[in-house]
Amino acid sequence: MTHLFLPRLLVGLATACALLAAPAAQAGRSCEAKPLTARGIEQGMNLALRTSQALDAEHARSGARVVVLARAGQDLSQYQLRYSHLGWAYKTAEGPWRVLHKLNACGTAEGSLYRQGLGEFFLDDLWRFEAAWMVPAPALQAPLHAVLTDPARSTALHTRAYNMLSYPWATRYQQSN
Repeated sequence: MTHLFLPRLLVGLATACALLAAPAAQAGRSCEAKPLTARGIEQGMNLALRTSQALDAEHARSGARVVVLARAGQDLSQYQLRYSHLGWAYKTAEGPWRVLHKLNACGTAEGSLYRQGLGEFFLDDLWRFEAAWMVPAPALQAPLHAVLTDPARSTALHTRAYNMLSYPWATRYQQSN
């Protein structure tokens, strides 16, 4: 069963905070080099389609153009966590949803920003083909959308220095959640 809706920001914040206590976990994806399978591609693209449809319905209902989007990239059940990675999804002027998110290069202390479609976001060797999302407050929609759709602004605060255990407001390191 795919969980597409999380009604409260607290769930997302709890996930992000709990990940700070998960030293063995990587940034939302496996570090094993495994080729995609036809079944994995089918499941990932089906999840992308269902997520896109749900986000479009939310957009039609509330006008939301930005959501925090979570995926289950790896098994973190030993930490009582369901989702391992977050990104900012935003509706483009052309219609499709895109995701801006940060990942570290496996086994390194460097991270990069990725701007992907939902299909790419969900083809990253997922542990479970599930997604969750929450809508930021209406007053934040326009400012967040402006930042996310402007490559210069959305990368201005990015640093490559990556540490999975970094404090969210740290200036020396960043992490993906």
